[in-house]
Amino acid sequence: MNKSAKIAVGVIVGLVGVAVGGFVLLNVLGGGDGPEELTFADAPTTTAAPGGPSSEPAGESLDGPWVIVGGSQAGYRVLEDRIGGLQNIEAVGRTDKVTGGFTVAGSEVSDINAEVQVATITSDSSFRDGRFAGGIMDTQTFPVATFAAPTASLGSIPADGETVTVPVSGELTLKGVTKPVETQLEVKRAGRSVQVLGSVPVVFADYGIETPQPPGLSVRNEGTVEFLLVAEPG
Repeated sequence: MNKSAKIAVGVIVGLVGVAVGGFVLLNVLGGGDGPEELTFADAPTTTAAPGGPSSEPAGESLDGPWVIVGGSQAGYRVLEDRIGGLQNIEAVGRTDKVTGGFTVAGSEVSDINAEVQVATITSDSSFRDGRFAGGIMDTQTFPVATFAAPTASLGSIPADGETVTVPVSGELTLKGVTKPVETQLEVKRAGRSVQVLGSVPVVFADYGIETPQPPGLSVRNEGTVEFLLVAEPG
C-alpha cells in the first residue's frame, strides 16, 4: 500500500471512529429536546384529587389568602452543545413539588412567595439529572429554590377565563444566592382557581452555579427558570 492509500485509509478510520464515538457519547448522555414552554393548557382544569385545582365558578372578588396547589410546575430550560456543537439540545427539567402563595386585596397582591423542591427536578436524561443534583446545584446542601415579591398589581380584576399581564419585581434564590429579578407574569382566572405563568432569565454564574463541561458536552451559562402555578383560596 502506497503512502497516499495509507493516508486515505487513516482518514476513513478516523472518521468512522469519530462517528462511532459520537454515537456512543449521545447514548451515554441520553435525552433529546425537552417539552415546549409551559402554557396555561398544561394546568389541569378539574379537581382530580385532593389539593388539585377546582372547576367551581369564579366569584367576583379575589380578596384573601391564596395557596399554591396541585397541578403547579417549575423547572429550568437551558441549551446543551454536544459533540463540539454538532448537536444542540434544549434541556428541560421540571418538578410538581411547588408550594407557596400570596394575598389579594382588591387588585393589589402582596406576600408573593413560591418554593421549589430542587432535588425533585428531573429531565429525560438520568445522566443530566445526576450532574444537576450533584455538582451543578448540590441539592443536598441547597434543596430548595425560592421566589419572593412584596407586592404586585393586577391593574384590574380579571373575569373568569380572562388573562392579565402583571409586572413583578422580586428576588430569586438559587443555590443559596439571592438576586433581584424582574419579570412579567400572565395571570388567568380559571373557575375558582388562579393560574400564574411566567419565566425568569438566569445567568448561572451570577448565582455561583458552575456549568460543568464534560468531554463532548458544553452547557450554556444562561438559561431560564420557568413555572406554572395553580392557586386556590386558602
